[in-house]
Amino acid sequence: MFEKQLNINYGKYYKDYGIIGQSETLDKIFSIVKKVAPTQISVLITGESGTGKEVISNLIHKLSNRKNRKFIAINCGAIPEGLIENELFGHEKGSYTSASGQSKGYFEQADGGTIFLDEVGELPIQSQVKLLRVLETGEFFRVGGTKPISVDVRVVAATNKNLSKMIEEKSFREDLYFRLKAVNLRLPSLRERVKDIPLFVYKFVEDSSYKHSIPPVFIENDAMIEIVAHNWKGNIRELKNFVDMLNVMEAGKRVFRNDVLKYLPIDERSNFQFSYPVHVKNETEFDDGNTSLIFKTLLEIKSDISDIKMILSRGGFDSSKDILNPTKLLTTTFVEEVPERAETEKEEIEILLKKYNGNRRKAAQDMNISERTLYRKLQKYGLN
Repeated sequence: MFEKQLNINYGKYYKDYGIIGQSETLDKIFSIVKKVAPTQISVLITGESGTGKEVISNLIHKLSNRKNRKFIAINCGAIPEGLIENELFGHEKGSYTSASGQSKGYFEQADGGTIFLDEVGELPIQSQVKLLRVLETGEFFRVGGTKPISVDVRVVAATNKNLSKMIEEKSFREDLYFRLKAVNLRLPSLRERVKDIPLFVYKFVEDSSYKHSIPPVFIENDAMIEIVAHNWKGNIRELKNFVDMLNVMEAGKRVFRNDVLKYLPIDERSNFQFSYPVHVKNETEFDDGNTSLIFKTLLEIKSDISDIKMILSRGGFDSSKDILNPTKLLTTTFVEEVPERAETEKEEIEILLKKYNGNRRKAAQDMNISERTLYRKLQKYGLN
């Protein structure tokens, strides 16, 4: 396996739970999950689309006493409004024209287990009333039925909407909101987990290569930095789809920054901007306190990828030579002193001039600066 060959540390939760990441926010999430999982308390998971809400809800189920019973995930926004109650609660024979027999809904099917209601904010008001009844009494009626059905189901809900605002707009019931959010678990966006992005990329490359039976791409330093700097509005889901596409289109090749930019528009970067290797171009744009963290992270990415390139060039990992220390690779602890930004820029210029055989125009274009600006920098760093 890829991670075994390179000893990539996908984080302390990967081996037991298959969850990738080393960010401190993951520790907070797992602390909450481990406390609520063995209980019957309702959990509302919030966060942007693609942040892994279903993964965490499934983890809550697996760590609970219901782990041997069913876990059913339902996307409330994907079910037509006229069918949502039929899907959730089932129907009796003859309750409507095509109801040729009795049907059990998801709540009956999940009896003793867990139901995950994704995009719960999409539920119609009338369905919200019936959901509240199930949460409070454990009972409901099938569509067309007159006999109450009792179930023992734990409900974990999720949304990427602002339910408080929806309550003000009278499109979501306040009593249901408070019943669902006994514990509110917010998942961070990928932009808040910058140091985890390379880990996801390596894992998704591995998964894509296995899925399509193709050789993996090799992500060069400048390409990885471009990926890290992108504004992943779709979060982990978007990143996974992108890496899968990149691995298919560039199978077996070394991928550089320009290769990434063929598929990843530069105008969709995050608020922070970097050019190869880690030079910060517009320092005034940073006002969120994350500059130092991101800068250090990208420096570490550069170092780690260099290690991996050395290993691959020698035909694999040789533990006797200790080329790659598994305790060092992509960890959250930064132990190396961050070089001065000027030294980093000087290194960038030297690398680009070598890359373009001394062609200043191409080097300047790669840095997104004018030739005149590049000339001044050459004089500044004594590179004439």
